[in-house]
Amino acid sequence: MSLMVVVQNTLAHAWRLLLEQVDNGQFAICGEEEDTITERLYMILDDLYTNEPDTIQGFSLFQLPVREGNLANRAGDKRDNQPDLAFRPLRGLLDTRSSAMAAIFVECKPIDSKHPVGSTYCKAGISRFVREDYAWAVDRAIMLGYVRNICPLPEGLAYVLNHDAGRKAYHVEEGLRHLGKTPAGDDVYGSVHRRGASTSPCPDESSPITLHHLWLRPVAPCEPTRCHVR
Repeated sequence: MSLMVVVQNTLAHAWRLLLEQVDNGQFAICGEEEDTITERLYMILDDLYTNEPDTIQGFSLFQLPVREGNLANRAGDKRDNQPDLAFRPLRGLLDTRSSAMAAIFVECKPIDSKHPVGSTYCKAGISRFVREDYAWAVDRAIMLGYVRNICPLPEGLAYVLNHDAGRKAYHVEEGLRHLGKTPAGDDVYGSVHRRGASTSPCPDESSPITLHHLWLRPVAPCEPTRCHVR
């Protein structure tokens, strides 16, 4: 089992525990800000790691996840970038010269009528990986969507990434493809993006990054709005 799959399965499992809190009236996904949802999810991850690390196969191969840890970008001119979550494998599991940069970084974004896929998930999320603010020393990362309206994956994301403007803006090298499902049944899709400031397809010193897209939902949509799909 790959480390990426472990993280995806862990996030999916933690989300189901969060849904139990919602069902018990302890939390409200529909009415909370992105940071509040991520913080609650992080505390669930902390409890799992501390008390039940063997619940998810492979979770014990990581250190305790970090929330919003400050890291510099590739250029070194932005020193306080804060990926929402970082899962660092235990020492020796990855061949690296920098343990701080050797992590599976997760960027979380809500998806609803106030947070459209194009402007929030892509422009304020995917772009951070493309311009090498995040995860510049590794070759893959995760985009985690909190879907609060009616927006299917892959169609809701393909509407942006398959258009000429989207392909250019987010340096799409390979479009969305299905990577599998979490044990809870969530579909995971992947896309490959060139990195750096240039929109040219010519290779530079930065290798492409593969982004895994995992979209999680409440039991029922928070609102009846729909995102754009083909």
